[in-house]
Amino acid sequence: MALVKISRGADIQHNYVNGVSRVSVLEGTYKDATVERISLQPGADFSIELYSRQQHNQVFLITAGKGYIVTPRRVFNITEVSVFVPDFDKESVTFHCAADAKGTMEIVHFVTELNDYDKTCLKEAHMSLPRFRGVSGAWHYKENFTGADIQQMMLLEHRNLGRLSMGANFGTGPNYIGQHIHNELEQWYIMLPGASFTYTAEDEKIRVQGGDITYTPHGSHHGSECADGERFAYVWFELCENGYPGEIK
Repeated sequence: MALVKISRGADIQHNYVNGVSRVSVLEGTYKDATVERISLQPGADFSIELYSRQQHNQVFLITAGKGYIVTPRRVFNITEVSVFVPDFDKESVTFHCAADAKGTMEIVHFVTELNDYDKTCLKEAHMSLPRFRGVSGAWHYKENFTGADIQQMMLLEHRNLGRLSMGANFGTGPNYIGQHIHNELEQWYIMLPGASFTYTAEDEKIRVQGGDITYTPHGSHHGSECADGERFAYVWFELCENGYPGEIK
């Protein structure tokens, strides 16, 4: 059985109802998370389901398209790859794809279970919500197993949203992200438009491109190679299965 699970963007068939399509992917790959692809045609609205702090956490990654997100208090303009985390069930949230958009708005939606660690973190200290951040507003970091000119960006900081975190990697080939391991982190890669590279996990080599989503379980050595003419452009989403070590409060 394959270690890495993959949802190929090219295999997705959308069925739009009132301009909105929702397709569940990677079903059953990890017990505490569900993943779906949401696609909005130009002019379409999508109002999200709300969950309390005792039910679920959810994260929306906008990978393509333009438009905005509306809450009773604010409007967030979508002009680039962005992440949005609602303030649980405190207020309504609606995504709108601009009527003059040249293509659809593409969203990857994660819903995760809340364990006791999550609930304690969300009670004691967490990032201000709602969180909206585009890649241009992300802060940069550097891991020593990556190529010199790899751009690494943080979108959702570790320890600030319970077990969840998110960031992005960008770079042009020839380049690499060296083999490394996460002993506690479940990890999803969401390939952005224009991405094309080879992902390796243990003894599996997988060619990925824009629109693909992979899931790799914790405890797996993994890394990536990008040949001349190829490009790293992906977002990573992580869930620390048992919570981060150390005191919460």
